[in-house]
Amino acid sequence: MRAVVVDYGMGNLGSLLALLDRLGHEATVWRAGPPPARLDLLILPGVGSMAVAYQQLVARELLDPLGALYRQGVPTLGICLGLQLFFEASEEGNGRGLGWIPGRVVALKARRTPHMGWNTVRTRPHPLFAGLRPDAAFYFVHSYRVDPRDAQVVLGDTEYEGEWFPSVVSAPPLVGVQFHPELSGPVGRRWLENFWREVG
Repeated sequence: MRAVVVDYGMGNLGSLLALLDRLGHEATVWRAGPPPARLDLLILPGVGSMAVAYQQLVARELLDPLGALYRQGVPTLGICLGLQLFFEASEEGNGRGLGWIPGRVVALKARRTPHMGWNTVRTRPHPLFAGLRPDAAFYFVHSYRVDPRDAQVVLGDTEYEGEWFPSVVSAPPLVGVQFHPELSGPVGRRWLENFWREVG
């Protein structure tokens, strides 16, 4: 399968592309205009403000093509800000999202933000977590979290300073994670391998 990584100027893609290369997966970067002709899997990464991200998608003429790919059922992985963009709106700057999953993005209630560093994910039984320990830790960097209307889309959650938030979401053809698998060492690598098998 050929993966296409969306670059809308909201994060360094180097670590993600390097990990995909180590896993033996072909990846193309899509920065503007129509999508590449050959596309089996879409990855929407990113770090930062959802409002700015949406503006970047508009400026780069990516909004309509992304919507078309979603309607075609192209498997799509959202990482961190990419996950948040799946939702309708954000408290941060009253930002708009893609509106693919009903719900909002809200600020973490913790006194110390961003939530940055290693933390565990409490999971439901699912092939995405095959071979991973129930207390497996992933790397997080974020100050906002998703708040889906339908709790059934949540496959995993994480606790930070007493607040539980969704950290893995699935609403086919979408899968989103609040953590960064590309920064999560062997655990992140295994999770991405599981994801690849699941969508392949």
